[in-house]
Amino acid sequence: MYEILPYSPEMESRWDRFVMEDSINGTFLQTRRFLNYHPKDRFTDASFIVEKSGIIVAAVPGCNIEGNFISHQGSTFGGPVVSKDFYSGNKILDIIKVIDSHIVQNFKSIKLKPTSPIFATTPTDLIDYALEHVGYSRHTELSCYTPLLQGSDPLEFCTRECRHNFRQAEKQSLTYREIPDSEMEKFYDFLVLSKARHNTKPVHSLTELRDLKQRLPEEVLFRGVWKDDVYLSGMMIFTFRQAKAFHFQYLAPDDTKRETNATTALFINAMREAAKAGLEKFSWGISTEEGGNYLNENLYRFKESFGALPCLNARYEK
Repeated sequence: MYEILPYSPEMESRWDRFVMEDSINGTFLQTRRFLNYHPKDRFTDASFIVEKSGIIVAAVPGCNIEGNFISHQGSTFGGPVVSKDFYSGNKILDIIKVIDSHIVQNFKSIKLKPTSPIFATTPTDLIDYALEHVGYSRHTELSCYTPLLQGSDPLEFCTRECRHNFRQAEKQSLTYREIPDSEMEKFYDFLVLSKARHNTKPVHSLTELRDLKQRLPEEVLFRGVWKDDVYLSGMMIFTFRQAKAFHFQYLAPDDTKRETNATTALFINAMREAAKAGLEKFSWGISTEEGGNYLNENLYRFKESFGALPCLNARYEK
């Protein structure tokens, strides 16, 4: 009844059309247009689609990491990505069983990273139920987002301290705008410094960020704040149009100029930009570490000061 087809390059346009137009939980992060920014030798691709009578019912981006299936090592979210027309209680269990059977037969272990519910166009509870029903263990990380309301200034939902810091920044006549190509290297240098303070490194190289900016100009944005043409802070933003959401991906501040409150100004202006564009959510990403075992309370409190509400990112393992 259902057929598994391993991904091949000639499927690219069909795959991307399904993910972006025909699924309930596909995002640009699962398109080949995004995944193909990785060098070809970085991952062993193990992606596949599930078809019924020639119609795609699910796509599962994934890679083979030492005999283990991970969906997808090169993206925040993997799969399964499920068809709108087949997302029903009497079909989803069969589809998940077919996906599970294929992976179990070919891999030692499985890690699935479905799209977070705040980036799906339909509640994803059926997928959660089906995965647990066929034996996957669920692990969660705490994320959060700020709701954006048409006709309301996001500043109104921030704490008193946050509003105070923003007004202090406004007094300095800071400028919020796109980070041009000529300042991408500066942005990246501060990003490296910021990550180093937390003993980490950026996932992407400067070359990869420039590639993403060119490859996905509507989905991957770079915004910054300047004072008299002096760079103060910048961020990388992912735009999820179907879900009407901005997602904050990277922050690259000049920490020697914290007294300017430029980062507060950056976040408020980014939320205002999103609200003006008709978006409904500003996603802050996870505040947990070690796979969800540890909550960075200070980080989460900082996000709450901007009116953030809790949500979960789940991964399923077997």
